[in-house]
Amino acid sequence: MLNSKLIFIIAFIAVLTGLYGVADKLLSTSESVTQPVSDDGIAKTFTLWQAKSPLNKGDHLSLADLKRVQLDTEESLALGVNADVELNLDPQSLLNSSVEAGQYLFPEQLSHPGEAGYLNLITREGMTLYPLTVATRNMIQDYILPGDEIDIMTVSSPQHNLANDMNRLDDFIGLRASLLMKRVKVISVADSDSDTQSSKINPSMKSSDKSQTRIVIEVDPEDLPRLTLAQRTMHIEVFHSQNYSANPEADVSDVINNYTGVVELRGASENSVGGIF
Repeated sequence: MLNSKLIFIIAFIAVLTGLYGVADKLLSTSESVTQPVSDDGIAKTFTLWQAKSPLNKGDHLSLADLKRVQLDTEESLALGVNADVELNLDPQSLLNSSVEAGQYLFPEQLSHPGEAGYLNLITREGMTLYPLTVATRNMIQDYILPGDEIDIMTVSSPQHNLANDMNRLDDFIGLRASLLMKRVKVISVADSDSDTQSSKINPSMKSSDKSQTRIVIEVDPEDLPRLTLAQRTMHIEVFHSQNYSANPEADVSDVINNYTGVVELRGASENSVGGIF
């Protein structure tokens, strides 16, 4: 009877020893999973990116602003990182939050065209965006690009609506070219060769008649009434901003020396005639 009890105790101890060994092996295996190593047995590292200097919300971000950093597994996991960080930068990537020097950058801190909130980032405080229809007749392809400053020139007539077609103009009385706005920032320009936008920002899109295109500009909200009225009544062209000695404007007599406008009064009716005499 005593021998049976002794054998039972020895067997029980053996079983416990075996279970301990199995548990220890399982724990060791678990630790090895959280400490990845490369094929040559060297501990794995992950790539992260640090800001070289302080950056503000809305700033464009490029590789020149960043420092590539390699962290071991333990340091990376402490930051919640278990893979290489890929930022997918492009020329229009913007920061959606301010960043301090030395701070690590992650994809969720970047905004790209088409994403919610992107348009708010590219618009300065107190300004608004406006899609302006302009004539393509004198535009040079790829000369005016997003980020440029432009001057808006208009051609107007008290006799005709020039917003859609200047070819129907049959007299020149009161015809005048003048500068409507100066140093307006361009946000987006339609691609003249395709239906896609060069800066991927809607609603910059080509007009159906191909003689006009729409650009997105940044303006003071107080300028919206003038722009809206001009777009519906005038012929509009845009040019790179220039320095002028005087406010540029001209009428037909400034380019045709012997032009004059004649007003004929016949009884109770008044007829205006424009011509060259």
